[in-house]
Amino acid sequence: MNQPDYDIQLSSDGGTVWVTAADGSCAGRFSKSFGIDVHRTATEQMKGQDQCLYCTHAPAGKEEWSLFREQVLSHHAIDVPADFIHWN
Repeated sequence: MNQPDYDIQLSSDGGTVWVTAADGSCAGRFSKSFGIDVHRTATEQMKGQDQCLYCTHAPAGKEEWSLFREQVLSHHAIDVPADFIHWN
């Protein structure tokens, strides 16, 4: 069976999503409380590239969730399911 070369995890409270790249580094984090972080992989950073690809530092909602998903897909070719996070 083929396993994806990434992992997507949701916090127990449903407010934070982490996307882990094939090299084990955090490629992205979405937080309803703290915003968006889309980063280069640790492998890319070790080659001298900057860390941040798209980062915010403010509470995030549905619009930002869509933007996060677009950024992760664009930069890492990882399609985070739209329904992975739930909204009250």
